[in-house]
Amino acid sequence: MSNQNTQASQTNQEATNGYVASAEMKEVQAIELDLLRRFLEYCQANNLRCWAEGGTLLGAVRHKGFIPWDDDVDLMMPREDYDRMCQTIGNKGIEAPYFLQTAYSDVDYHRGHAQFRRSDTTAIRPSDCFQPFNQGIFIDIFPLEAVPDDQEALHRAYRSALKTLKFLKAKNTHCISSGRLGLIFRKLKARHCVRRNGWLHYYEKADDEMRRLADLPGTRVGEVVNMGPKLQWDRSLFDETVWLPFENIKVPAPKDTDTVLRAVFGDNYMTPIQAPSMHGQVVFDTHRSYKEVLPEVRRQYRMSALTRLISKLTGKKK
Repeated sequence: MSNQNTQASQTNQEATNGYVASAEMKEVQAIELDLLRRFLEYCQANNLRCWAEGGTLLGAVRHKGFIPWDDDVDLMMPREDYDRMCQTIGNKGIEAPYFLQTAYSDVDYHRGHAQFRRSDTTAIRPSDCFQPFNQGIFIDIFPLEAVPDDQEALHRAYRSALKTLKFLKAKNTHCISSGRLGLIFRKLKARHCVRRNGWLHYYEKADDEMRRLADLPGTRVGEVVNMGPKLQWDRSLFDETVWLPFENIKVPAPKDTDTVLRAVFGDNYMTPIQAPSMHGQVVFDTHRSYKEVLPEVRRQYRMSALTRLISKLTGKKK
């Protein structure tokens, strides 16, 4: 490699904890950190509890910041605080371009958790490019549910909630471009039902399945819709909060981070193992609003669908 190429490589990449993060990744992480800081201020102003989770908690413990290849921030919030945030507080005190995205604040939002977004940026999943909701860069906020001793009841609630959310997602799925022609009847049914009864009538059915779990005996909690019913922690792990360094700020975490992280990542969680990002297919743009980028992604999505169709008809590989 020439000196010129070496210098260019050093300009476009930055080594962190022995791994290399691209300049583009660093730009995304800078936006994520800004969102995290703003959201924690929002939580403190409204007396909302939350904790870092998943890769964000692991990053705080192992790297004191982002895992070098991680492009998102994950938080969890007790169901009672989560409901108050979504249904009562909402976007009060939040100024553009920041936006708390829930089914109560954004048209046809179908995910089982909230997201905090920057509307002047872009983070588009190609499969979502025909969805009408905000698609700026985001951080995730997952509800932490009560988990009952009755595991059969837990699994029933999980399956029912997931079924409802998939039903709602189908309403705006572009069946031709996605190649999921089998969804056309579910899509038509979803459109008819939502037109007749309203979006929240169905969305709250999924939330109610989770809320009812708190009425059953049990001492555990879990991110049921996000992680599935198998991952459970003792409720007492969240009785006390500690604040851990994360880049140039601090993030809240359960005091016993070791128990939480072992349950998610295994006993060797302190050994870095590079893995693909959960959002590997997302189209990021830190300088343009998703509104400007959406038409481009839609064109590319249609062209990819056409290419797949031609390959299928001709028997040639893409």
